[in-house]
Amino acid sequence: MRIAIIGAGIAGLTAAWLLDEDHDVTVYEADDRPGGNIRTVPVPTPENGTVHVDLGAQFLSPTAYPDHSALCRALGITAEDITAVPLTTSLLHAGQDEPLLVTPHAPGDAAAGRKPLTGPAWEALGAFLAQAARLEADDGPETTTVADLAGPLGLTDDLYRHAVLAWCASFVGCTLDQAARMPARAAAAWATRTPPEHAEAAPIWHTLTSGLGTVTHRLATALKTPVRCRTSVRHISLNADGPVVHCSRGHELPYDSVILALPAPQAATLLRQCPPLARTAADLSEFTYVPTTVALHRDPRHMPADRAHWSSANTTSDGHWAETTSWLGPHLGTDLFKSWITHRTPPDDIIATAHFHQLLPTVPGRLAAARLAAGQGQHGIHCAGSHLHDADSQQGAVRSALDTARTLAPHSHRLKSLAAS
Repeated sequence: MRIAIIGAGIAGLTAAWLLDEDHDVTVYEADDRPGGNIRTVPVPTPENGTVHVDLGAQFLSPTAYPDHSALCRALGITAEDITAVPLTTSLLHAGQDEPLLVTPHAPGDAAAGRKPLTGPAWEALGAFLAQAARLEADDGPETTTVADLAGPLGLTDDLYRHAVLAWCASFVGCTLDQAARMPARAAAAWATRTPPEHAEAAPIWHTLTSGLGTVTHRLATALKTPVRCRTSVRHISLNADGPVVHCSRGHELPYDSVILALPAPQAATLLRQCPPLARTAADLSEFTYVPTTVALHRDPRHMPADRAHWSSANTTSDGHWAETTSWLGPHLGTDLFKSWITHRTPPDDIIATAHFHQLLPTVPGRLAAARLAAGQGQHGIHCAGSHLHDADSQQGAVRSALDTARTLAPHSHRLKSLAAS
């Protein structure tokens, strides 16, 4: 089959890699490089030479991201290429020096002088996450929101907003009111799918020493046909034989199947001129994204005032929004910070910035994802991307590519190799 894949992020590149051995695959990318939201930045440091920092997606997890981890192994990434990162958390109220919460130690923290603060905010967040873990274990409804789950806990408004909602909002960079309407399973996925060894330990995530750009580079360079960068697709139509891709260069190219591996609003725009695809376009329009700006920098201004309260994730809330500063020092050996600065004053000493549209999990989006899954392949149109799964992650993107490959190339050697690993 002739297959067009529109979008060269992790979902599109994984789908192309899985299908490339069995079909004639062409990947279109409007940007000047493949990779999507994966953006690895090399940073010279006096302590450890050049280190690599991911401005966008950054984490691996064999438990929370099993398909993504299997893909990394298939691409030759080994344990020696990966660094463990204990995910400790500090929650701060804007304008106050002492945090509301500093979660328990990661290994070695006590020797480094770190001081946990585990009072009412710790108890409130723990109670919420315990409920979320039960919802996850029971495969509960994705329509249960954060507000639904937290309501029966009897929390004060201050603890509900500055502990529970701030923690949930921090993974998206959204407002606290938006966080309240998020599906609880998606909001709590970071904790429930990578639980710590015990209640007083930090959950362990992983980073790739060379950056996640290594993954997308290996996928792209393994394809028989290079990714067509700087090639926008204007719209998609249908003829008697299947979908037709209309490129910005004026070409009209027929295919047997088209995979839309780009953010849902962009995918919807490509389909709107074709009446038979109106239902798919409407479902893709149900997803919500929030604009975010991320800065890599050396300025600690958004960290707690006392270094003993620093964590790997430091979330500040003003009662309306919440944003995080990641302290990269524990695993990079140098004081580098990655801050979401959509709402906050930009720091000084910025090394690099990036602008993203971050998927905001919503109940309408989850219902639309179910309809899209049921309609995959109609008129030769398939969808891929993290929006099709409950949490915006590398795992969701890779799993969506696997779902598509199982339909279009069920006997793919690469597909079978991932399943075996």
